[in-house]
Order: sequence, then structure tokens, then C-alpha cells
Amino acid sequence: MPIVTSTDQGVASIVIDREDRRNSLDNAALEQLIAAFEDFRRQDVTVAVLSGKGNRAFSAGSDLKAVATYSERDVQHHTYLLQKCAETIDECPIATIAAIEGFCIGGGLELAIACDFRMASTEAQFAFPEITFHVLATGGATVRLPRVIGLGRAREMLVFGRRIDAEKALSWGLVNELVAPGTAVEKSMEMAKAYAGQVKPFTVAVLKNLLVSGYGASARTGHSMAYVADLALSQTQAFKQGVDDKAQKKQS
Repeated sequence: MPIVTSTDQGVASIVIDREDRRNSLDNAALEQLIAAFEDFRRQDVTVAVLSGKGNRAFSAGSDLKAVATYSERDVQHHTYLLQKCAETIDECPIATIAAIEGFCIGGGLELAIACDFRMASTEAQFAFPEITFHVLATGGATVRLPRVIGLGRAREMLVFGRRIDAEKALSWGLVNELVAPGTAVEKSMEMAKAYAGQVKPFTVAVLKNLLVSGYGASARTGHSMAYVADLALSQTQAFKQGVDDKAQKKQS
């Protein structure tokens, strides 16, 4: 199985298990990734950590060896699946963390920027080399990347295919945090477990829906959506219990 999943106490782990292919993505892997994230919608999961097997690569992107054997229709389906996978991660109603070791290239980076948080090794490398293959990054990078690092830097990576190291990725905002080589998954899981112990899945789902839906809306519409959502959440027992707990801690 190219994708291995597990869950424990509200935390899910999704591993791209194709280490011999630098965790590259063929159609079967993408289909299983989509299914995994869709399945988490029906489980009591608060946060998911996405990683690649081993330390050589988070994912080297599309499996070019596999793509070279695809029919024209299969190639079109590959593009559809990559877009669908990134969209499914982006809109998944749970928090998502990409734990990045080694190469995070092309389609692999498109999946990473669809996550809410990116934890990367100091030895990680990032690039969108598609233009050098006379194709484009079509998994959503042309939309998401400028929103993450700005249009000028997105042009540098997409138009010129420039590869950047982990330090530059951090300074550009492409990753959120750097950790020692070989520890990205461990540190991401520590973060995920602490997070899952503090928040409720339905609150995360509401917030993520607001972020995704409100980004393209007018400011007034976005504010109104947040106001209505907050009114609803403030009536829940979880909110009332949370306020009581905080008040008691301050008094003690």
C-alpha cells in the first residue's frame, strides 16, 4: 500500500510509503491519499500529520517513471487527482501538519502548502521544477503559493524553477518551523498531540471553513461569517466549560 495511515487519541498519521521512489506520487498513491483524508471526516480526529517514509524526501512530486507509461487520458486523470488531493487537504475540517524531510518538490510541495502548518528539517529542499519539463505546476500552486509567500517569490519559484533551501523557505514563510534533520515527524507528532488535547474537532472544522470560504469573500462578508459562527460556538457546552476552566486557573 503506497499510503499508510493510523490514528491515536485524535491524532492521525498519513505516510507516503514509497521510499524507493522518493515518495513520488502516482495515480494509486493520490487516490489513496484522497480517500484517507476523506475518511478522517468521519472519524474523531482533530489533527493529521502528513509525511514521507524515510528522510530522503517528503515527496519528489509526480512519479515521472509512472507518468511516462500513462495514456493521454491517464495523464489528464493524474492532473485531476493532484488537484483533488491538494483541495481535499486544504478543505479538510481537521488541522493538518506537513512533516518535511529531504526533497519537497513539485506535486509534493503542492500537498505541503495545502496543509495548515509545515514543519521542516534544516536539510529540506523545495522547488517547482515543472517548467523545465515543459509543463506547469497544476495541483493548485499557481493559486496557493502566492497566498503563502507572495506573488514575487511565487514567480521566482514557478517561472524560474528556482530551488530554495530550508533557511530561505523559513524566511519566505514557505515553512513555519525548522527542526534538526530526522526529527520532523517526531516534532510534528508532539505538536499534534499537544494540540489535540486543547481543542475540539468541531471548532477546528468551523474555523477552517471560515478560512477557506472567507479568503475569497469581501471583508464584510468574511466578518459576518465569523460573527455568526462565533455566536453559535459560544452557545456550546464546550465553550462554557472552557471559560470556566480558564477562570478557575486564573483564580488559583
